[in-house]
Amino acid sequence: MSIPQFSAGPLRSLIGFVDAVPEDAVPAFERRGFKCVVIGADPSTAQADLNAMDCVILSPNAPNSAGVRDQINPFGALLDRDCRLYVRYAEGVRDRGMVLKTLNHLQLPPSGLVETDGPLFTGDWFEGIQTPVYAPFVHVLPSTTDWDELAAIIIRNPSGQPPNFDLKIEAYTEDHYKFSFLPDAQLLIRRAFWNCSSVRLIAKGNGLSGVDAFDAYATLAKNVVGGDWPYRFFVKLGSRFKVSREYRRYRESALENVPFHLGPRLRMDRCELGHTQGLIVSDYVSGAEVMRDCARQGRAVPAIGNLFNTTLLAWRRAARSVKRPLATYFEGRFPSEIPDHRKPMIQAYGATQSLKELKQLFDSASSQPVLEGVVHGDLHATNVLVRLNDAVIIDLEGIELSMPLLFDAASLEGGLFIDGFINDRRDGAELLASLNSLYTASAFNGDDHFCLPHEGSAWFTDSVRQIRMQATQMELAPKQYGLVLAAVLLKKACNSEDFRDPERDRDLNPTPLTREAIRALAYILAERILLRLTATDTQ
Repeated sequence: MSIPQFSAGPLRSLIGFVDAVPEDAVPAFERRGFKCVVIGADPSTAQADLNAMDCVILSPNAPNSAGVRDQINPFGALLDRDCRLYVRYAEGVRDRGMVLKTLNHLQLPPSGLVETDGPLFTGDWFEGIQTPVYAPFVHVLPSTTDWDELAAIIIRNPSGQPPNFDLKIEAYTEDHYKFSFLPDAQLLIRRAFWNCSSVRLIAKGNGLSGVDAFDAYATLAKNVVGGDWPYRFFVKLGSRFKVSREYRRYRESALENVPFHLGPRLRMDRCELGHTQGLIVSDYVSGAEVMRDCARQGRAVPAIGNLFNTTLLAWRRAARSVKRPLATYFEGRFPSEIPDHRKPMIQAYGATQSLKELKQLFDSASSQPVLEGVVHGDLHATNVLVRLNDAVIIDLEGIELSMPLLFDAASLEGGLFIDGFINDRRDGAELLASLNSLYTASAFNGDDHFCLPHEGSAWFTDSVRQIRMQATQMELAPKQYGLVLAAVLLKKACNSEDFRDPERDRDLNPTPLTREAIRALAYILAERILLRLTATDTQ
C-alpha cells in the first residue's frame, strides 16, 4: 500500500438512513467519528450535504421484487458521487435473491457476494464472482450483521474525495466545438480533479472501443510551485465495465511487467468509477507519435524491434509451449458474417471464397504446439506510440493471459495495413499488386521480401519485414504466423461499423482509397493467405 497519512477521522462524516436512525446504531458510528442523518426515500431532495455523505444504509422492506427495486433505484445515482450503498435485510424481504436480482436489473455493482450468487447476475456488465470489486459499490450484508460490524466495514472502505463543484470544466470536440458533459460524467471529472481549479478536455479521434479519449489540461488550485501552468493528462471516459477492466488489467499485467517509460502510467489517485461510467486518467506521453504515422515516414523499424524485445519482453519471457491446435484459440473470434454494406466492394475487388469457406481452410490447417502467453489483445497501429526509438503501448483493456504471442504481431501488421493506406492515391488493384510478394506462401516461410524505396508501399514492406522477423521467433510450427494474420485481417474486414464516405464510396473502386475500401481489401489479403498456405503446391 502507499505511505498513509494520519487521519483524525473519516473524510466524509455522514452516514445516511432512509427512515429514522435506529437508536442502537448511533453509538457504533459516533465512536468512529460519523454522524447519522435521515435523507429520505429520494436522495435528490435530501437536506443533508451529499458531498459529506460517506454511505447510505438501505433496509428494503417491500414484499416483492418490484417494490424492492423501487426502494433501491433512487440511490444508484449516489455512486457517481462515490457514496457507497450498504443493504441490510429487513423483515419484509423474504430472501437474499430478491435483493441480488434487483441489483442485476439495475446494473448496480455488487459486493459481498458468495459463489452461489453468481447465477443471479447476467449480462456483459458483470464479469463474475471472482473479479475484484472496485468502489463505489452496493454491498449486500449478511442478515446477521450488527451495527458494530457494519461500522467496522465502512471505516475500512472509506469514500474518496467528493466532487469539486468549484472546478471549471471546459470541453471541446476534436474540431474545437465547445460542448458539455452529461451530469454523471461531470461528477466523475469533478472527483478525478478534486484539487484543481480548472480542467480543459479536448476530444481525440474516436477509436472503435466505445470509450471516448481526451487530452486534459488541469490547473492545480493550490500549487506549491506557485504557478498556474496546466499539467497534461490523457483521459478516457466510458462504461464502468470497460474502464474497470482496463484498470484491473493495468494493475495485474502491466504495472510491474512493462518498463516505466514504455507503458501508460495511470494516475490511480485520479481514476474514478460511478454507477454506469468510469474515468481513467494517465500521464500524457510527451513527444510521441502513433506507430502509423512513424511507419508511413519510414521510421518504424527500430521502434518495432524495441516493442517486441523491450516493451513486451516480460510477457514474452513468460510464454510457454502449449500442445493445442491453433484454430481453437479463435473459436468465437472468427467473424461469422460479412457486413451487408461491405459485400459489394469485397466482391468487386475479386473475392472468390465465402467466409464459411475461409473458416474451413483456417480450421483445416491444424497447427501445434503454440507459444501461449500474455498479449495486449488490441495492438493496432494507433495503440503503439513511438518516442525516438521507444515503443510505448497504451489502451490495455484487451489484455489476455492465454493467447498465441503471434496475435500481437499479426495485429500490428494488420493495423498498419488498415490505418496506413487510407487516402493512398492508388486504386485497390494497384495496392494489392504492390503487396503481392508479401502474401505468397514463401513469404511466410523465410523468403526475403522487399519493395524499392521509391514505391508507395516501401514503408509498409519495411515495417512488415521487421514484424515478421520478430514473429519467426514466436512460431513453433510452420505457417502459424500467416494463419493468425489471416484471422486478424478477416476480423478487421468484417467489422460491422459502416465506414463509408457518402461521396467517395459511391464507386466500388474509390481513389484515393477510403476506410471502407481498405477494410474490403483486408478480406482479399486474408483470402490470398489462406488459399496459398493451404494449397498443396507452395506458391
